[in-house]
Amino acid sequence: MHVVSRENVADYAEEMNAYYRWRHLVYVEERGWEDLRRADGLERDQFDTDNTVHLLALDGSEFVGASRMLPMSEPTLLSEIFPNLVEREPVPRDAETIEWTRMFVVPARRTGQGPRSVAGALFCGVMEYCLSVGARRVGGVMETFWLPRWQRFGWTAKPMGLPRDIGGSMTLAAFVDVDQRALEGVRAATGWTESVLTWSKETHDGRRQAFGTEPFRKAG
Repeated sequence: MHVVSRENVADYAEEMNAYYRWRHLVYVEERGWEDLRRADGLERDQFDTDNTVHLLALDGSEFVGASRMLPMSEPTLLSEIFPNLVEREPVPRDAETIEWTRMFVVPARRTGQGPRSVAGALFCGVMEYCLSVGARRVGGVMETFWLPRWQRFGWTAKPMGLPRDIGGSMTLAAFVDVDQRALEGVRAATGWTESVLTWSKETHDGRRQAFGTEPFRKAG
């Protein structure tokens, strides 16, 4: 799981192109989200900014999956597009809350959810990243089928409103707490017992500065 941010994105030009192309294949061609269709076949939106961090799952040079992380202090999918999903308190707008979107595994690597799967590495990477930068909770807009998966990791989701039908899928806003117990739970459930993240020094230092984390907490 490679941590890609504005500090090191130039080093991942080919991988980022594959990432945006796979997003188009998964969300437009496979799932039918026609509003995202682009002539160039690259799915990008207004939330792919300089402040966004992309966790890219690479098996050698092969792209196999990803997740997108954005602090809620920035404009996010939840705050700008789906604030109506939040009913019980104001939409979070703090840097210690991370919006987690665009998680997917390429079709050829989806088989099995057993030990050390790509999906398991993604879940571990998300929690490890959030713990590393000092975040307190992670989540955002998601389909309800994610909740049972979280429960298997020992994560307790806090819904912020009732599910609604969006594009034929029951969708809600929910967050889980970020802590060492949550990381240990997902590692035990997925078999990824050691750190799955690859950091560059530039991203390492840049995320510490952005979140004001001192010292920078490295999980694993």
